[in-house]
Amino acid sequence: MIESKAWNWDANASDYWKTVVPEFLPVGLEWRAKGLRRALDLGCGLGRNAIFLAQNGFDVCAFDLSKEGVAELGLRVETAVGDMLDLPYAEDAIDCVVAFHSIYHTDLEGLRRVVARIRRVLVPGGELFVTLNSTKSDAWRLFADRRIDDHTLLKTEGPEVDVPYTYLDFDDVSSLLDEFTILNIREIIDFWEGRRHGHFFVRCRKQ
Repeated sequence: MIESKAWNWDANASDYWKTVVPEFLPVGLEWRAKGLRRALDLGCGLGRNAIFLAQNGFDVCAFDLSKEGVAELGLRVETAVGDMLDLPYAEDAIDCVVAFHSIYHTDLEGLRRVVARIRRVLVPGGELFVTLNSTKSDAWRLFADRRIDDHTLLKTEGPEVDVPYTYLDFDDVSSLLDEFTILNIREIIDFWEGRRHGHFFVRCRKQ
């Protein structure tokens, strides 16, 4: 299993990382309407989703490997610095987890371990909203020489040097989350900076 590496937030501090993402906003509001209250923002970065949840009445835990990212969060959010491969929360302690563009920063073995840890900390019936990289992304094809296994490559330039990215297809995603009840999977292909970026957006429930 590959060693985790934190993002360099000094080089990634754009407003994009400070505003709640539109894909998650309706999910968070549905969670509030359902009465879910204790939320975990896993791989919170600069805290865009954690802050949104706190502003909407959730009791929020924000967890990230980067001390710099967690330092941006305010007093209304409980913060912790650590490796997602070893979450410090008790079993059945969290109502809902958002993991937006975060847990795929490992290899497939590590990704499976993180998903198992998420399932452990969720209450029965608790929900997970997670994004995962699609193999339809141009990066998976263009940077084949950077692959370290059949699913993972390492970034070799810019502020993400040596940060791992794992890429999956639909069957891989279904297999990864087979101990959850999958409520919705959307595969979205975006284009920016001249490249195609593909992600799965998945909402699922602990069985």
